[in-house]
Amino acid sequence: MTKHRKKRKQINKKAILLAHFGTTYPSALPSLENIRRQIQARIPGIEVRHCFTSNMVRNIWSARRCDPRKWLDEGVADEFLNVQGFLGAIGNLQDGNYRTIIVQPTHMYHGEQFEDLKSYVSALQSIRTIKRVWSPFEKVVLSRPALGTCGVEHDYTEDIEEVAALFEDDVERARQLDAALVYVAHGNDFFSSGVFHETCDVMRSRYPGAEIHIGMVEGQPGVEEIVAEVTGKGRTTVLLRPFMITAGDHAHNDIADDDPGSWKGAFEAAGCRVETRMEGLGSDDRFASIFARRILETAEDHGIELFSASDKID
Repeated sequence: MTKHRKKRKQINKKAILLAHFGTTYPSALPSLENIRRQIQARIPGIEVRHCFTSNMVRNIWSARRCDPRKWLDEGVADEFLNVQGFLGAIGNLQDGNYRTIIVQPTHMYHGEQFEDLKSYVSALQSIRTIKRVWSPFEKVVLSRPALGTCGVEHDYTEDIEEVAALFEDDVERARQLDAALVYVAHGNDFFSSGVFHETCDVMRSRYPGAEIHIGMVEGQPGVEEIVAEVTGKGRTTVLLRPFMITAGDHAHNDIADDDPGSWKGAFEAAGCRVETRMEGLGSDDRFASIFARRILETAEDHGIELFSASDKID
């Protein structure tokens, strides 16, 4: 005899999870919130949440929760004070019946943090339950970082061009100062920094006459190589800016600190006058909007409808 089982159906809400490296600087958090704001403006009606992929950053915020009032009084939002890692955030979404989730990394490139995130998402996608109806997720998909990633669906060189088009203000300021324009990316000791070299080449082509360099806090070229390149061309003035989503710990300590070991200190020791621009790229509405476009493209790639008929915008 055939058993007749009652048909069941789970609630399937949609969400976007922003996977940031994270920051310990309260002054840098608005850059992350601006990314969410730009996404919500372009994709209304969809839940958008934050998580931090850096274990070190999350551990610092965890310790700060022992004195929450101090940080709340400084304007830190409760979501950041209690920030979760990817797995915690994804679990909370699933508990809330969000079963179709687009994970949008806000990392600059395909480095260590993105590779680990890719592994987590792949593992979640592999979950198979005996009864498909009780699968924890309908779809969990991973979008791509600012400077793109490998693959044939989206040409990473187009992603680089999109990012490189946003720096005319820096180029103009460097021209006024007769300065070399030096960006400092986070980089990584375990992954190639090649995409930053390509980005630098694209920026030099896009802004002829500007002297542009991109160095790494971790990886190559480092501070010694960039200082040698700049001074070797006879430059005595430098416009220095983090090529990072937020102007947090690395920006303030490794780049702009007055200590001789910082990038600013190294240029000054070499006889250069240094002007710093301590703004994370996420604070630029145009840059933040790039992630909204990445999400929309990822949704289309995976057949995820993010708009109702009444919500659709150009």
